[in-house]
Amino acid sequence: MKYSAIILAAGSGKRSGLEFNKILYEINGKKIIDYSLDFFQTDADCVQVILVSSRQEIDSFSRMFQNEKIEVVVGGETRQESVRLALEYVQNDVVLVHDGARPFIPREGVNKLLLGLEENDSVTLGVKAKDTIQEIEGNRIVRTLDRDRLILTQTPQGFKKDKLLRAHNLAFKHEFEGTDDTVLLDEFLKIKALFVEGDYRNIKFTTIEDIEFLEVILV
Repeated sequence: MKYSAIILAAGSGKRSGLEFNKILYEINGKKIIDYSLDFFQTDADCVQVILVSSRQEIDSFSRMFQNEKIEVVVGGETRQESVRLALEYVQNDVVLVHDGARPFIPREGVNKLLLGLEENDSVTLGVKAKDTIQEIEGNRIVRTLDRDRLILTQTPQGFKKDKLLRAHNLAFKHEFEGTDDTVLLDEFLKIKALFVEGDYRNIKFTTIEDIEFLEVILV
């Protein structure tokens, strides 16, 4: 199944303790973002890569990531706005949305996403929770959640473009902010995402402690 890929790369390095965009941090000789770009550029099913940059970095990103398959575009103030703006450039009926700070993309997981999109409009990667997860109020535990019913959501997430664009436009109209794109389809189109098994190595580079894990994972 042919698809377009949106890679979100307009973040900062604040939580990671860096003074620059964390996707430019090098691990094992490659920038964090290069791992995602290499995956999609070499995937024959991926016909288009839309790299979403901040307005401040658009010129440097355009010079840095020159490739006939890559189009660098300006994102918004939030993740959600960046996806909505990027959708204007998507040329394919199927689109995968990926966080550029997740350098390990599981090949098998993407295959499952594309297979799921044959009969579904919204599909997400995820892994089942291993730890006990509890809800607190103040410093008191008030409820233990059933971990057999919980997943840790990952990207890429896959969508039919028309449904995702419609959900984003409705969210914009109603000033609704979701935690990810699957939430928007559920909220406005009553489309619940299909969950397919991801990979525990598909972690997001968020804090400086993540670097040690990624140095082992990205070999």
